[in-house]
Amino acid sequence: MRVLCVDVGMGTSDVLLYDDGAREENRTHLVVPSATQVVGSEIRQATERGVPVAFTGHLMGGGPSTVAMLSHVERGLPFYADPWAARTFSDDLDEVAAMGVRQVDRHEIEARVSEGAVRVQSGDLRLRQLLEALRLLGETAPLDGIAVAVQDHGEAPAGVSDRVFRFQKLAHLLADTGDLGRLFFSADSIPSYFTRMRAAAACVTGEPEGRRLDVVVGDTGPSALWGAALTTGAPCLAVNYGNGHTLMGRVTGRCVDGLFEHHTSKVSPEMMASYVRRFAAGALENSEVLSSGGHGVIAGAHPFSLDEVELRVTGPNRRRFRGIAPREVEVALHGDMMITGCYGLLEGYRAATGSGR
Repeated sequence: MRVLCVDVGMGTSDVLLYDDGAREENRTHLVVPSATQVVGSEIRQATERGVPVAFTGHLMGGGPSTVAMLSHVERGLPFYADPWAARTFSDDLDEVAAMGVRQVDRHEIEARVSEGAVRVQSGDLRLRQLLEALRLLGETAPLDGIAVAVQDHGEAPAGVSDRVFRFQKLAHLLADTGDLGRLFFSADSIPSYFTRMRAAAACVTGEPEGRRLDVVVGDTGPSALWGAALTTGAPCLAVNYGNGHTLMGRVTGRCVDGLFEHHTSKVSPEMMASYVRRFAAGALENSEVLSSGGHGVIAGAHPFSLDEVELRVTGPNRRRFRGIAPREVEVALHGDMMITGCYGLLEGYRAATGSGR
């Protein structure tokens, strides 16, 4: 089985070409700038040249791309976007218009490009270019499937915080069983409110290698938690300190008991130590996490002592939070911490497709 796993973050996209015929350490894997970093750079180059941008394609993650767009508009330069790409900046298109983005259809995008605007392709994954890069590296054997992880806040109803909405949907999907496999979807089964996942699936569906492939999409946070727990059979407290978000849960196998999510930049080591201690005890309140800018917390059904479990940490910001618990382990699957999420994503692919090990 050969599956291309792409874990799309805010800072990097982590790529694993899983091949069950290759030894773990020898499997091709890459850590490259994330799509939003690449798009942000392309927009900044247009800004430096003083030319308009024509933004077209699929909804994708914001962050750096949004900052670059705002800087472009502040310079008084036109920024055109088709409606689907414009949702990168907000699900509310009136809000996008208020930012200074001129929403046009695909025909006008082409007209603006012919007049000198720089086309910037939106989307969390540029599959054709990635497959070509892999081919140039010697990876020419056909794939069986593609799995992509993105962080999706969902399309929240008017007046509802996207942070609250995202966490409510995660809690709903995990209710009763805590099965992480329920957070991974085949391309045709993604819930309608997970618009970024649907857009990511659209980036890879079709027949990229001349034949139909299995496509699975999931969320980056659960992918990291599942990956962090893979090398232990015992219950553990898994934490992913991502570039954008920190996610924590007590994981046993493929099940999570309790969940916490916050913005990494808003959390100090002292805050996190307190969060970890009270999460384990079942004493951390959802209102506190929300009021400090986080997404929320779901209390676990079974409080536990930090002396009883390993704190298994992963993510590029893990060094900021060292020493929080007595039994702390940095997870680096097969020698590389950055692809922990890819291996969790691979488990999600197996769950969604029913493929075995």
